[in-house]
Amino acid sequence: MVDAIRAKKSLGQNFLRDPHYLRKIADAAGIGPGDQVLEIGPGFGHLTRVLAERAGAVLALEIDERLLPHLQREFGASPNVEIVHADALDYPYESLPGKWKVVANLPYYISTPIIQKLILHRDRFQSLTIMLQKEVAERIAAPPGGKEYGFLSVLVQLYALSRVLFNVPPGAFTPRPKVDSSVMTLLMRDRPAVSVEDENFFMVVVKAAFSQRRKTLRNSLKQLGAGKEKMESVPGTTGVDLGRRAETLSLEEFGRLAAFLHP
Repeated sequence: MVDAIRAKKSLGQNFLRDPHYLRKIADAAGIGPGDQVLEIGPGFGHLTRVLAERAGAVLALEIDERLLPHLQREFGASPNVEIVHADALDYPYESLPGKWKVVANLPYYISTPIIQKLILHRDRFQSLTIMLQKEVAERIAAPPGGKEYGFLSVLVQLYALSRVLFNVPPGAFTPRPKVDSSVMTLLMRDRPAVSVEDENFFMVVVKAAFSQRRKTLRNSLKQLGAGKEKMESVPGTTGVDLGRRAETLSLEEFGRLAAFLHP
């Protein structure tokens, strides 16, 4: 039955089966008997089984209804495992009781929106230990100054300490992905990395700055509608030269820029 279920390309399914990497991911997440674990995309339950052996509770969200009968057979008798048919992009994370650790082999094509959704509900999570396309993991952890640094880098680093831990070779999956994979952890900060009065407006400024990466801040920030006089005051007040590009700004500089440009 299980062998008859083929990975769906439309769901970006690549099932991790290698026991070495399954254990390594659980080790990286630091799972213990006192932990509540949220797993996104359990697939055939290979990682779920390792997590269930260590955690106090495992809630696994699976979007593919073909896999549910197998998962229910595997874990129906496990008192600490709950399998839920749900889309990770629509799940009501605000309903989760207490604090959780996320462990997930994220589908590469929707990894960014899922991360953004989890960050939005960061008050529910202690940490995210996630497997991603290698270049996405590198973008998230990138420091200012390079082409990898962008909106996602700023969003995650504002709210979490990020670290790329190790790579996972294509041969550890079925079917083999055509890209390299990396496992990284995001440890949620108690408070944002920089003091931000209006977090929504901060993100509006960052998104505008990166919307036209090749242009200077002077051009990319025009869409915010700040007056000419105010824009001319930016360098003297914030110390940010508008002749620079977004990828060169630190979180602190984005914070000063957003505070000054706030309507």
